[in-house]
Amino acid sequence: MRLKKRHWFGVLAMTMVAALLPSSAAAAPTVTPVTSGLDSPRGIAFFHGSLMVGEAGHGGSSCYSPPGAPPEVQLCVGATSQVSRVNSNGTHTPFVSGLFSVRTPEGESLGVSGLSASEDRLLVQMGFTPREAPNSLTLAQQQAGQLISVRSNGAWKAIAPVGTVGFDFTVRLNSPTQELDANPSGVLAVEGGAYVTDAGANTLDWVNERGKVRIRMYDPWLANPPTFPHDAVPTCVVRSEDSLLVGELSGRLLKVHGTSFTPVDVKDSAGNSLLTHVTGCTTDRNGNVYFVNMFGAGPVFTPPPASKFFIGNVVQYNPETGKASMLVDGLRFPNMDTVGPDGNLYVTIGSICGPTPGPAGSPCAGLTGGVIKITLPHGEND
Repeated sequence: MRLKKRHWFGVLAMTMVAALLPSSAAAAPTVTPVTSGLDSPRGIAFFHGSLMVGEAGHGGSSCYSPPGAPPEVQLCVGATSQVSRVNSNGTHTPFVSGLFSVRTPEGESLGVSGLSASEDRLLVQMGFTPREAPNSLTLAQQQAGQLISVRSNGAWKAIAPVGTVGFDFTVRLNSPTQELDANPSGVLAVEGGAYVTDAGANTLDWVNERGKVRIRMYDPWLANPPTFPHDAVPTCVVRSEDSLLVGELSGRLLKVHGTSFTPVDVKDSAGNSLLTHVTGCTTDRNGNVYFVNMFGAGPVFTPPPASKFFIGNVVQYNPETGKASMLVDGLRFPNMDTVGPDGNLYVTIGSICGPTPGPAGSPCAGLTGGVIKITLPHGEND
């Protein structure tokens, strides 16, 4: 079985703990912890005044070997993913629990991914695809890859089989360079429906109010020479002025108009490229966009000081002026972000880590899944 591009973290267990220590970042906005003890936190959004966080979970006890894999290679499924509400005192309580989660042989969990709130509902995008699970695993067949709508009382329903549509698209594409895969990731609720990025199928999808899924855009980009990841891997989508911006794990940013797109370079004042491995994006009331790089620049899977690959960061970008800068550096496994009612930025961290600190020598040594707050300027011209 090939290492699929969505399995981002498999080799981390072979790295040194030193690779996970924060870098010596320059003066930056104030960063404060909001909560900890989350189980692989990914998506984040404010819904009816409360901070909601999606937890991908840790799989379960229903294990199987994917087609073509040796028996010792197991994917393990369970109902351990959830959406949690963060309370004002920093604790967190389940808002929606018992959702699909799968644990890969590389130690990565897939379950709840992106979150996006509208006035009357919270949209929750589930990762993975039922096409890669046995028919006997009812939980996977019912929830994997689904876009879920949650009401304010926690009641939810599946509204669109995004992961199924994405996988079937790659089958129809019949491309020698595109894996048969789907892994819906980021979601953006808008009037009339939602946009979803599929990190496995390399697409931007549109889901209308009736739950019909349409492939809006496909990015066939490949790394040359091959690197990590080897293809585009769209992870997040945000609205900017008259277009959509799609961030990719490949470090690319796409400006999307209709079904076409144009790559955008995001550089600082010295001409340094700032986007490396994007997993999250959001915008503030002044039109600034904030990108989360889960991994930094440098040789992949190489620990510091030789590389800063394992040091994540947040980048601020103004699409109107083209100006961009590093907002905060030195983060460990940041993933997705949102701007709160207070005008500050909230980011999930420890996104491959569980509710208890990992042991020495592990990728999550001393770290749990959590959320941080980054204080932003609140002036009209900021």
